[in-house]
Amino acid sequence: MMLAAGAAQAGVCDAQFIRDGGQVQLTGSGNLQLGADLAFADVTKSNGENCRARVTGVATFSYAGLPPGKSKLDYLMTVRNGQATFVRYESAGEKPASDGQFDLRMLGLFAYDGKITGPGQKLPGANFRLNIGKEAPVGGTPSTTVRISQKTVGTRRSMDTALGKQSCWPISYRRDTDPTMATFKGLTIPIPALNTTVTDWYCPAVNLVMKQDIDQQGIKSAVEITKIK
Repeated sequence: MMLAAGAAQAGVCDAQFIRDGGQVQLTGSGNLQLGADLAFADVTKSNGENCRARVTGVATFSYAGLPPGKSKLDYLMTVRNGQATFVRYESAGEKPASDGQFDLRMLGLFAYDGKITGPGQKLPGANFRLNIGKEAPVGGTPSTTVRISQKTVGTRRSMDTALGKQSCWPISYRRDTDPTMATFKGLTIPIPALNTTVTDWYCPAVNLVMKQDIDQQGIKSAVEITKIK
């Protein structure tokens, strides 16, 4: 989910869906279900590393039998030097808040951008905050910190995807969150800490993580791109 590219590599802004009318659907399965239907409009590009777009759609989140949360998305995405940031569209003219922006990196869309060299390679981790309240795509206020460990690249293999058979790198890491509280229809529910092992399947020919496998102490979940246009 970290981004950087050499001159010979396609940048994140070159992804086929980052255009007016572009669409991506991500579908979750298992114990932790995280998904989204995203549409892209008002796209302006300088090059593969620098662009802007309005991202609208619906995100869904459910965990371990809790009532599913569904929220409308309307974000201004800005990519500078390959790094994507998201600000709610209605607030795009204001200084963005730094504590709890929703970050679409949680969905694994914005990938590794040509940085993968081979098995055993290490990539840096990251921390970011995820809102789970009424203004956020997954559920405004309460938020939780997402901690991503150093990542390790595995052995490339072929897999079936929504874009046909692809040769993809498995990139594995720990993803942990703090416990928090969330309110669903007036009922406040504790959300426990999530301690998971995640594998991103990054497919360099299409410059996307086409599937993300999530293992929570033996309980399996997945998020995958099921439609692109």
